Amino acid sequence: IAVFDALGISHGAKQMLAIVVGGAAGFVCLAGIALLAHRRLFDARIRATSSFGDTAILLLLMAQLLLGLLTIPVSLQHLDGHEMTKFMEWAQRILTFRSGAADFVADAHPIFKVHLFLGLTILLVFPFTRLVHMFSAPVWYLGRRGYQLVRTRNSVGNSRSRGSEDANVEGSARSPAE
Repeated sequence: IAVFDALGISHGAKQMLAIVVGGAAGFVCLAGIALLAHRRLFDARIRATSSFGDTAILLLLMAQLLLGLLTIPVSLQHLDGHEMTKFMEWAQRILTFRSGAADFVADAHPIFKVHLFLGLTILLVFPFTRLVHMFSAPVWYLGRRGYQLVRTRNSVGNSRSRGSEDANVEGSARSPAE
């Protein structure tokens, strides 16, 4: 809060910025997550390799996104920024482990409370889903030379002649330059 005050940005201006930019980004994300959900639920190959957790976290994220978009009409009813400062103070108290955070959101609109609850629920289940891989992705991956996996029917060392059960996963790695 002090940063915005020091920069001379009013709470109302920050709230309007959050509504406009957050709303635009939210609708773009909604389009993307709808495509991902459709692919995961209706593509037989993807559905076969998806766990319950993969689908559940995707649907939780979609619900959270929809709740966030549903907060926009409520936020438009009070453009003075007073509600936003309560949520900013709540977040600061949560992140700094100070008591009294709940007092700031006790009288908030129920849609905000559900949005906060689902957000904290996502943080709770996060370590047990594939979302955790965003923190464990190897940095070396970004600087490596690309390669392409090419699968052929008659791969070198055809596993059918050896009696392997993994005949469909044969292939050879090729550099894009080849």
